[in-house]
Amino acid sequence: MAAVLGSDVTEAMVRRWRDRDHLTIIRVGRTAYSPLDEAATIEAAKRRSTRGRPRRVDMATAAA
Repeated sequence: MAAVLGSDVTEAMVRRWRDRDHLTIIRVGRTAYSPLDEAATIEAAKRRSTRGRPRRVDMATAAA
C-alpha cells in the first residue's frame, strides 16, 4: 500500500494512520489489510496539511 500511495509514504506511516487516524483494519490471520481508497483520502489530507515536515508532491499520485 505504501508503494502505491507515493515514494515518500512508508509502511510505518500507514501503521501510524491506523493508530492515529483510525484507518480501517481488516485482519486475515496475522496480516492486516486496509482499504486503499480510505488510505488515499488520509494521505491526501496529510499532504495538504501545514503541520509537520514538508512533503514533496509526487505528480503521479497528485494526478490520480
